[in-house]
Amino acid sequence: MDPNSPAPAPSLRTWTVWVVALAAYLVGVMHRTSFGVAGLEAADRFAAAPAVLSGFVVLQLLVYASLQIPVGALLDRFGAKQLVVVGALTMAAGQLLLAVADGLPLAIAARVLVGVGDALTFISVLSVVNAWFPVRRVPLMTQLTGLLGQLGQVLSALPLAALLYGPGWTPAFLSAAGLGVFVAIAV
Repeated sequence: MDPNSPAPAPSLRTWTVWVVALAAYLVGVMHRTSFGVAGLEAADRFAAAPAVLSGFVVLQLLVYASLQIPVGALLDRFGAKQLVVVGALTMAAGQLLLAVADGLPLAIAARVLVGVGDALTFISVLSVVNAWFPVRRVPLMTQLTGLLGQLGQVLSALPLAALLYGPGWTPAFLSAAGLGVFVAIAV
């Protein structure tokens, strides 16, 4: 094959698989950033200083980073689909736990679960890109996945924040958990 020739167009099935995987990542980003929009409410709910709450973000990032190599091994063994489903369900469990948490220990456990699920998701979604797209399109599709997935921040900043400031903490995080379950089913 001539390296200058265009890559064959991906099939409808390829695009469908990618869109579903992208949706899982987008919802994962929403889960990851959801605590950020709840800062003032979290301070009230858990009677915690902002410095304590900022530790949640650091902890979640440490969990995410420390699991990258183990997740790579799990990906090789179980495949992307299984890890995306488990990641979505783990993040949903974290959001469910956060919805009912009334103290810091439970809230910390909830954010650890979100970090675990997040770690399972992104690397698995990138694996989908590598498996389903021609090699020449992988860099572009990887960048599009990362870029479009960040729209999950909009989900946490708009609808989730509206639920948080409207019906309240528990309905907002229960809704986030429900969205995670929906994505797991879609995958």
